[in-house]
Amino acid sequence: MKKLLKNCAMFLALSALIFNFVACKSNDDDDDSGSSPSLPSASAEIPAGYLRVNMEGSGSYYLWAWKDIDSSESAKCTSWSDGGIPFDHSNGGFSCVDIKLADPASIVGLIVKSRDGNTKYSGESDVFFYFPKKYNQIYFKKGSGTVYLDSSFTKEPVGTSNATITGNNVITLSCNGIVLSEKTVKLTDKNGSPVSVKSYDSENKTITLSASLKSSYATSAPYTIEVTDSEGNTDKLSVGVSSSLVEKWFGKNAVSSLAASDLALGLTLTGTSASFKTWAPIASKVELLLFANASELSKPSTDPVKMDLDGNGFWTVKNVNVASYKYYKFRITNNDVEKDVADIWSYIASGDSVASQICSIDDASAKPADWEETYVNPFGKSGTETKSYTDAVIYEMHIRDWSRAFAKSSLGKFDDITEALKDTGAFAKHLKDLGITHVQILPMFDYAETNADSNYNWGYNPYHYNVPEGRYTNYGTEKDGTDSVIQMRKMIKAFHDAGIAVNMDVVYNHTSGVGNGSLYDMTVPEYFYRFDSQGNYANGSGCGNEIATDHKMVNYYVVESLKHWMKDYHINGFRFDLMGCLEQSTMKDIYNALYSIDKNVMVYGEPWTGGSSEVEDGAVAAVNTSKDGYGIAAFDDDFRDAIKGKEFGGFGTGQVQGKYADSGIIAGLCGEPGTNKRNGTGKKGLSLHYVECHDNYTLFDKLAISYLGKSSYSGDLFAAIGGAGLNAVKAQNKLAAAYIFLSQGTPFINGGQEFLRTKQGNENSYASSDKINQIDLGMAETYSDVYKTYKGLIALRKANPQAFGANDSPVAETYKGTKGVTKYNTGDFLVYFNATDADVSIETNGYSKAVDVTSGTPTESTTLPGSVPAKSFLILKK
Repeated sequence: MKKLLKNCAMFLALSALIFNFVACKSNDDDDDSGSSPSLPSASAEIPAGYLRVNMEGSGSYYLWAWKDIDSSESAKCTSWSDGGIPFDHSNGGFSCVDIKLADPASIVGLIVKSRDGNTKYSGESDVFFYFPKKYNQIYFKKGSGTVYLDSSFTKEPVGTSNATITGNNVITLSCNGIVLSEKTVKLTDKNGSPVSVKSYDSENKTITLSASLKSSYATSAPYTIEVTDSEGNTDKLSVGVSSSLVEKWFGKNAVSSLAASDLALGLTLTGTSASFKTWAPIASKVELLLFANASELSKPSTDPVKMDLDGNGFWTVKNVNVASYKYYKFRITNNDVEKDVADIWSYIASGDSVASQICSIDDASAKPADWEETYVNPFGKSGTETKSYTDAVIYEMHIRDWSRAFAKSSLGKFDDITEALKDTGAFAKHLKDLGITHVQILPMFDYAETNADSNYNWGYNPYHYNVPEGRYTNYGTEKDGTDSVIQMRKMIKAFHDAGIAVNMDVVYNHTSGVGNGSLYDMTVPEYFYRFDSQGNYANGSGCGNEIATDHKMVNYYVVESLKHWMKDYHINGFRFDLMGCLEQSTMKDIYNALYSIDKNVMVYGEPWTGGSSEVEDGAVAAVNTSKDGYGIAAFDDDFRDAIKGKEFGGFGTGQVQGKYADSGIIAGLCGEPGTNKRNGTGKKGLSLHYVECHDNYTLFDKLAISYLGKSSYSGDLFAAIGGAGLNAVKAQNKLAAAYIFLSQGTPFINGGQEFLRTKQGNENSYASSDKINQIDLGMAETYSDVYKTYKGLIALRKANPQAFGANDSPVAETYKGTKGVTKYNTGDFLVYFNATDADVSIETNGYSKAVDVTSGTPTESTTLPGSVPAKSFLILKK
C-alpha cells in the first residue's frame, strides 16, 4: 500500500518497512541529533478542543498523529519520511505541541519521531491515547511509549475506553487504573435490566457472566457497561462483539449453509420480481428500503420492507414487486443504532455507492452492444493455449494519467482509454508496437473519493469492492449505475480487441474507513477487520485497518468478488496490494478459484505489509499451488534494489549508478531469491522483476537525482542534469531495462518508463496534480533511443523464451572478479553487463553473432566486439 491515500493519511503504518503509501527518503536539512533551536514558551492555557503533547528534553521532534484528530492536523501527516507536526514550543524541560482534535474524539494515535522517520522517540510501537475528552495534556519520557499525565512521570491516565464481548460469557475491557468489582461495574441489557456477572478479573481486565450471551444477543443487545474509577468518574460504554467471536458464532457455518441455499446473496431479479439477501448476524433488525430514482436517495425512506432472519445470520425477503423502483438500501440495526447502507454484495450501484441498483449485471441494459457472453483472455487465446507467467510483459497504468495523454483536460475516463484503443488509436499502437501482453490498471473499483471531487488520486482507498469507480464514468442525466458498468466493459473489450490482456489492481487489505466510513462495518460491525491485542483495529495496511481474510465469510466475499470481476468484466489477472496482509491459504483459495475459470490467469502481489499486521502466515513471498496451476507471484524488491538502489530507509543507489551489488544482480538474473527470499518455489515466473512502479520515484527521476548527487529534488530534472547528465541517465536506464528483460522471471514496467517518464522528483504522487502524473506520449519520440531499446529487448525476450524468462539453468558470475561487470550465460546467448564507467574487454569464444536491440528490432551481426562499453550491455549468440 505502498501508497499514502488521502483518506488513509491519518492511519499510516509506522514500521520500519513502510511501502506502498509512503516512500522514505533522506532530507539534507534534517537535524536529528537531538539539538534544536530555542523554542518559545508555551502558553499555560491549552485551547479548548486541543491536546498538548510534551516530549522530554529538546530536539527536532515531530508528532505523527492519526485517528480522532482534526483534518488540518492529519494533512501534516502524509509522508512518514518527510512530515509530521513539529514540536514548536517549550514547556519547562519539555518540547511540546498542541494538536487540534476531531469532534468528537475518543482515541488518538501518536508517535514522536524525527522528521525523516528514522528515529522514534516514543518507543517502537504505536501509542494510543484513549482519553482525549478527559485529559488535555500528556507527557512522554524519551524512549518510552507510556503516556503520563505529569512531568514527573508518576501519574497515568485512568478510565475505561472500550468493552467487547470476546467469549460466550466474557467481556474484555480496555481500561487503566481500574479495580473491577460489583461496586465499580454495572452491566445492563437494552431494556436497562441488569445482567448477572459471575466474576471479575482486574489483572486480565475481564468480567465473566453467569450465562452465555449467544442465544440472547439478538433480543437483548445492545448491552451497556458503566465503569467507575477510584476518583468517582464513570465511563459509560456500549458493549461490542469481537470479530473473532462473530466468526465463531456465525461465520464458520454461514458459508457452508450458502451451498444449500436457493437464494444468492445480494439481488436476485426475475422480471419485475426481486429477492434480497444479506448477512448481518448480530443485527437485531434489517429492512429493505426502495427508491424510485436517484433524487430520492437523499430523502428519508418510507414504507421499509421487513426482512426475515435465519439461524446463520442471513436476512432475506422474497418476491418483492420492484416495477416502480430503481435503487435499494438495507436499514441495518446493530447495537440499537440504525444505518442505511448500500448492499455490499451488489454489483451495480448509484454514484458513490450511496445505494445499490435494481438491475442484474447480466441484463442487456448493463452490457455494450458487442459484449462477448463468454470469458475472453488474449493471453493464451482464451484458454486454448497454455502460457507461463514468463511469457507476459506487464505494463502498469492509471486511468487518469493515460486519459490525459489523449484528452488533455480529462479528469480520467474509461471512454478516453477506449477511444485511444481503436484500430487507429495512439494507445493501441504504442502498446502493440512495444510488445506489451498485459496492462495492469491501478484501482478501478469504487474508492472513497466522491464523484464530485475532481482532485487526483491513485484509488488505494476502497469503499465498495464490487462496483466500478464512478469518477471514471461519463454519466448520463440520471447518473445510472449501469453507465459505469458499460463503460468499464467497453474499455476492457477494447484492450482485448487490441490483443492486450487486462490485470486489475485490487486492495483487499483494508478499506478507506471504519465505523460509519465503512459499508462493511455498518453491515457487520468489526467482523470484516482484524484487531490487535488492545482491541484496536489492526493496522498492517498502514491505513488504519486491515481486512480479516481469515474469517470464513470475508474469505468467501473476497473470492466471490474476484470471480465477479473475472466473469462479469473479463479481467485476466490481479495484482494484490500489500499481499502480505493476506494469508498464504487465502491466496491459494483465490488462485484455485480463478484458475478454474482461466488456467492462464495471473495472480501476483506485493509480498509485504504496510505496518505491523495481525495476519498469521501472511503471503510475504510467492506462493506455490497445485501442480496443475502456476501459482501466486511476488514482486522482487531485492533485484530492484540491487539494480537502482533501495527505496526505504533513505535514498539508495545501486548497480547502474555505480554502487555495485553483484550478488544481487546475479541472483536476479538467474531468477533466484535474494535476501528477502521473495520466491522459494523454484518457479522462475513467480518472481516479478521491475525497477519502477507507481510508487516511489520514476526510474528517470531516481537516476537523475543520483546523478546530481542529491537525495531529493523537486522540479525540472531534465534541465537540472543537462545534456551530459541526460546521456548518462539514458545509459543507466537502458542498462536497468536489460537486467529486467533478459533475466529469468516475469518482467514488469511502469507506463512511461520506456520514454523517461518524470514526476519532477515527486516520489509519492498519489494525490498530486495532473501536471505531475499525466502522460506525455510524445516523449516516446523525443527519447526514441530509450524507447527502441525497450522495444528491442522485449522482442528478443519474446522470441527466445527458453533463454530469457524460463531457463532453469542459467549461469551468471562477476566477470574476472571485476565489480560491476556480469557475465551471463543463458541458452544460446551470452550477455555481458557493464555497470562501470570504463569499457571492459570481453571473451567471445563459442559465439558467432552479436545481437543489437537498439533499433527496436533485434539485429544479428557476425562482427563481434572486443569490449563492452561503459554503462552498457552486449548480447552474443551462438
